[in-house]
Amino acid sequence: MTAWTSVSSGAGEEIVGVRVDDGDPFAVLTLGRHTAVLTRDECRRIADALRAAALRRPPA
Repeated sequence: MTAWTSVSSGAGEEIVGVRVDDGDPFAVLTLGRHTAVLTRDECRRIADALRAAALRRPPA
């Protein structure tokens, strides 16, 4: 199984992409033209930070 997702600009250019393959201990994160290979722990920390940002209350 492969898990992946991406976020694209209105013009169709990929801004952020994440890809994880079964059995591979790493995930590949792409930010524009840059690529980072992350461990499971690094993925969890990034996911926690993004989740916290997503759950913030909008400014009043």
